[in-house]
Amino acid sequence: MRATVGRTFTMAEVVARTGLAPSTVRYYIATGLVPPALRAARRRHLYDERHVESLRLIKLLKERRGLSIEAIRKILPELLQLPADGAFRPEMWDQLVEARQRSSAARSPAGRLLEAGLEAFTRRGYSEVRVEDLSQAARLAKGSFYRHFCSKEKLYFAAAREAGRRAAARFSAEAAARVAAGPLGFDEGLELLSQAIEPNLALFLDLMALAAQRRPGHGRVLREVFTQLHRTVREHLEPNSTARSEELLERALVGGIRRVVVSPLLDRELAPGEGVL
Repeated sequence: MRATVGRTFTMAEVVARTGLAPSTVRYYIATGLVPPALRAARRRHLYDERHVESLRLIKLLKERRGLSIEAIRKILPELLQLPADGAFRPEMWDQLVEARQRSSAARSPAGRLLEAGLEAFTRRGYSEVRVEDLSQAARLAKGSFYRHFCSKEKLYFAAAREAGRRAAARFSAEAAARVAAGPLGFDEGLELLSQAIEPNLALFLDLMALAAQRRPGHGRVLREVFTQLHRTVREHLEPNSTARSEELLERALVGGIRRVVVSPLLDRELAPGEGVL
């Protein structure tokens, strides 16, 4: 851990500094998330800055990111090695969680299917992808697909949510690196969001089209994805900028439609005898 033993605290002081109950502090120590207490006497234990810092991080990761104890156990040591302010920056949490998830995805069958779905649905769209294609890309037998996802549609929803989460993480990481001088401006935010959604833009547009057709479940997933993006953008813009963050998301999507759909059609040379409606 980064902190060294210096000033010590009683349990009451730790509770006051972290907002955690004594039983919770003892539980995290017993499960190995936090180092053992310093024994000062037979029935008296003390705690130092290492304990306070670890406990504060655990609380934030649970409350603000909803991470499980096991997920926190995996990333906490790396966070505590960062500079003093880095461990408490949400974008650093996202980067470490994403790195862990990618590593896990490379090993687990469900993770491999998710990665295959992200790539296939982005490149070809929902209707053009078969379960056989996904199973083959994930190096699984076709029958194994249904052990992890009950249908192609369920994998599509999972891929859309993951694409949204990764776009939000990319935006957050880039925005945090540029806001030393103050909140992110609208034009700069638009540039960063456009870049963040670009890798899976076709998947987002496909989801929008299916939701517009009132396909069951697609509208709900679309709201989840865009709500997450909207909240992430709002965190990095000027205060009281809810409307501006909504406009920023809208313009990033419209710009994406223009780049990947409209411009290629307008630039394409018409075949002999082909008319324009």
